[in-house]
Amino acid sequence: MDPAEFKAVNERLNKNLDEIKESIKTPDTFKKPEASHLRDKTKYLFYSVTKATVDIGHSIILELELREPLNRADIFISLAERDILLHSVVPGVKKAVLSLPKINTLTPEDLLDLIKKSIPDIGKCLASFEVYFNFKDKPV
Repeated sequence: MDPAEFKAVNERLNKNLDEIKESIKTPDTFKKPEASHLRDKTKYLFYSVTKATVDIGHSIILELELREPLNRADIFISLAERDILLHSVVPGVKKAVLSLPKINTLTPEDLLDLIKKSIPDIGKCLASFEVYFNFKDKPV
């Protein structure tokens, strides 16, 4: 992925993050049974943002020929080991990645909790990727 491609993807992902944050602003509304459409849309956005973060992270690992991750969550540990990501964002991003297979079985309360704990770290992860891509082609 080149910096221009990343910029376009990152803009879309940040827009999706903003939409997710907006959807959980009123937790009581989010949890109501009649809010299933809102939850489904939020799940979809959360899944797509998290998956894109995994894909971008893995592309960086392949490009830099870093150690092959043990699983999708290990991608972020590998990147933190090389100071591409802050170590502090790894737990939240890992939590999001590990939740993807069971996201459709979460209760509204658990989904809300997952999103609240993961979204800030996913945003910081994307900001770290932005720094990486901004300086990727700069001469040292």
